[in-house]
Amino acid sequence: MGLLDRIFTTLGLRSTPPEPADDAAKTDAADAKSSDEAPKSSSPLESLDELTPTEPGERDPELEAKDDPGTFEFATDIARYFTAEFRIEQAWRNKERREKLFGEYSIRDTAHWFQIQATFQRWLKSDEGRAKYPTDAALSQARMTTTQTVSMDELNLLVAEAKAAKAEREG
Repeated sequence: MGLLDRIFTTLGLRSTPPEPADDAAKTDAADAKSSDEAPKSSSPLESLDELTPTEPGERDPELEAKDDPGTFEFATDIARYFTAEFRIEQAWRNKERREKLFGEYSIRDTAHWFQIQATFQRWLKSDEGRAKYPTDAALSQARMTTTQTVSMDELNLLVAEAKAAKAEREG
């Protein structure tokens, strides 16, 4: 469980308690499992599966095969996409909050979000995407810079919301 998940749980914004932090055992088990399995393909769509849990009917492979960046401009405003990606991932299990974020970014539904993510993955492999982010490190740095800023802003907002909710319950 990540730091933000623990903070959200502590603030009462998530109902699931933190998992035990036995990272060494998890790592050993994951290493043993991965060494027994055949190598997986590095398809961008497979990596999307790992990022976000889905329910049946939320994915549409035919739709994902068509480019649609939504309201995002990958070449000129990558920070907006990374911000949306981060906020949506953080809110994924809270359907109401996720749908509110979809509205904020003009995303029609879950299938459309996956289509946008698939379009982004293809853009990264395009000449334009490779020119802007020639290495994984360059992309990671851009994503990290954006998400660090968002993390602090979101955390401050969530703390304020939790305090307001607590005051409302007590008063």
